Amino acid sequence: MTAKLEAEPVLLAGASLGEGAIWDDEKRLLYWIDINNCLLNSFNPETNTNKSLKLPAKPGCVVRRATACGGGFILGLPGEFVHLKVVDDLSDNIHTITVLARPEENIVANRMNDGKCDPAGRFWCGSMDLSYNHPSANLWMLDHNKLSHMLSDVTISNGIVWNHAHDTMYYIDTATNRVDAFDYDKESGAISERRPLVTNVWGGYFDGMTIDSDDNLYIAIWGGSAVQKISSATGKLIATIAVPGVVNVTSCAFAGDKLQDLYITSAQLEKPISDAPEHADVNARANANAGALFKIHLSDCQGLPAYQYLG
Repeated sequence: MTAKLEAEPVLLAGASLGEGAIWDDEKRLLYWIDINNCLLNSFNPETNTNKSLKLPAKPGCVVRRATACGGGFILGLPGEFVHLKVVDDLSDNIHTITVLARPEENIVANRMNDGKCDPAGRFWCGSMDLSYNHPSANLWMLDHNKLSHMLSDVTISNGIVWNHAHDTMYYIDTATNRVDAFDYDKESGAISERRPLVTNVWGGYFDGMTIDSDDNLYIAIWGGSAVQKISSATGKLIATIAVPGVVNVTSCAFAGDKLQDLYITSAQLEKPISDAPEHADVNARANANAGALFKIHLSDCQGLPAYQYLG
C-alpha cells in the first residue's frame, strides 16, 4: 500500500525556479539555488533564516568543494564549471569566481542543469536544451579539473545519485520521464550497461532526485505537486509526499543530524492551469506556495550524505 504524506513550507521564498538542494553536514546548512534569479541560497534550519548571493549567470546546480581542496563551491554556469570562493558563507557579496572547465562554451541553445558529486568526489553536471525538445545536451564529469564527456543525446539532464554500495548510478533525462540505471566504477568514474529502471506513470515529469540508505529514490515531480518515493529494487511506488500549493516540484535533499529531514524546492508556474477567468481561484490555490522551500521529517529512513568535490 502506498503511503500518503505531506510536506510543509518552511520558507516562503517565492523563488522563480528553486533547484539544486544539497545539505552541508559540516556547516549545518542547506544550499539551494534560484536559477532564473541567479541566486545561491543558504538556509539555516536552526534559525529558519536564508541568505542569498547574486551570481553573474544562471546556476544549474551547486556542490561544496572540500576545505582541503580550496573550500567554497563548484557551480555549473552556462557553458562553464566554476569555483566560487566566498567570505563568511554568503553573508556578504565578497567572493571570487575561477573557471575550471568550459563544456559547451559555444552552445547557446543549452544551459547547465542538475548535478552532484559522486562517491569519489568527482563533479557530475548535465546540460539541457532550452527549448526542451532537442537531444542536444550532454552529461559531463569533472575530476581534478579534468573534463570528461559521459553522455550525449540528452534533452534535459536532471536527477543523478549513486547507491549505497557505490556500484550503480541512477540518472534522469526528464524528456524520457524515466530513471535509468548504470553500472558505475568508483575507481575510474566509468559508467556502462545503461538500462531503464522505472518509467513515470504517476503524472508530471521526473525532475531532481535523492536517495536513502536503503537505495530508495525520492523524485521531485515537475507538474505533479509531489515527491515520489520509489524502490530502486522493484521500481514500485512506496510513498507519495504531497507538496501543497505547488505544481512544479524541482529537487529534494536529506538534511539534519540524522539525515531524516527531506527538504524540497519548488518553482513558479510557467503558465496558469486554466486561462478561464472562472478558474482564477484554482490557479491561486495551486500556486499559493510556489517557489517555497518545504520540509518533511521521515523517521523511518535515512538519507545518504552529499559528497564534496575533491579536485
